[in-house]
Amino acid sequence: MLFTTAMASNSECIKRIQANALRDNIDLSVLPFLQDALADISALCTNRTQSPLPTFSNASRIDTHTHPVPSWFRTLQPLSAGRETPSWDPLSHLQFMDQHSIAHSILCVSTPQANAFLRDKAKTIALARLLNEFSAELVRVYPDRFSWMAVTPLPYVQDAMSEVRYALEELGAVGVGVLTNHEGLYPGEESFDLLWEYLQERAEGGDKREIVFIHPHDPVIRLEDGRLVSSKPSPLRSGLGEFYFETARAISSITANRTIVKFPNLHWRVSHGAGAFPDISDRFLLGFPKDAEEARKVYATRFWYDSAGPVYPRQIKGLLAHDVPISQMVFGTDYPYGIGFWDVNANINGLAEAEFLSAEEKNDVFSDNTKSLWKGKINFA
Repeated sequence: MLFTTAMASNSECIKRIQANALRDNIDLSVLPFLQDALADISALCTNRTQSPLPTFSNASRIDTHTHPVPSWFRTLQPLSAGRETPSWDPLSHLQFMDQHSIAHSILCVSTPQANAFLRDKAKTIALARLLNEFSAELVRVYPDRFSWMAVTPLPYVQDAMSEVRYALEELGAVGVGVLTNHEGLYPGEESFDLLWEYLQERAEGGDKREIVFIHPHDPVIRLEDGRLVSSKPSPLRSGLGEFYFETARAISSITANRTIVKFPNLHWRVSHGAGAFPDISDRFLLGFPKDAEEARKVYATRFWYDSAGPVYPRQIKGLLAHDVPISQMVFGTDYPYGIGFWDVNANINGLAEAEFLSAEEKNDVFSDNTKSLWKGKINFA
């Protein structure tokens, strides 16, 4: 439903969003769907669902890889990884959680996050703000069930720093989500160091860690004239494999450029069991002999690998073979994007029934490791 500007302005949360955007020199009006987005956020903060909420009576798991999909974002991005972007609403998400014994979900907007308008700085900055405001409002409505990680307007680094600061310090984000590439620039890009420096300094002055969630994205090449062209080498949709290679490229990037060494208080939440990286890591590290030992230590202590996708019981063994302990494994479903792609029940059971894990280790992956990672940032119910 489309609200008029007058109707939207009656909402205190909309007034706050508009005032803060004005204060931060963000022009939200560049987005053609602005009124739909504000109406959606206003509905969240004024009209909680009238349907009965699940009881979560037997829920204890924590889902670290889930995505809100506002209706206006789905309209903007009708396809994701070559598949139709799924429909989503808070009540359906809560019901999914209850059905799968999930007590708490950590949200981050999925690909393309704020990068739906390539090379358009104003729209990228505005979209990042609206997506973060939506996620923050959702968590304000359901604080016991959801937490969220902020998206950024990278590759615009100064603006990304401002947005991340706002999200963490004013909106209550519990981490930062980035893509494997932002307009062809990977997270180890030297220019991105300013953002990592800010997070490092924040961690040093706080609870000694900041969390960065790396989510796969379609690959592009930045040409010398600034144009961006798709570099996906296969006609197959990205979700079938390219996302795993993108994850490997992103980890390679922050390793080769020493990002993981230079910023020791950053913890990296990696999607889909690190994708293809375990298979190439030994060969890749041959090119960086001075950092190889330190990198392997970081992979085993400051990287956290989720189970979204068919990670258990086979793929995960690649990480274990590289001396990554179970203490670094966390649970994730990729809801709602995983629905219809893989059998969610089979995916969860792959972990729940893994014969090589003890009951205690399974509990660690399902919940306790996540509590350790976000200790002091999330008060889990």
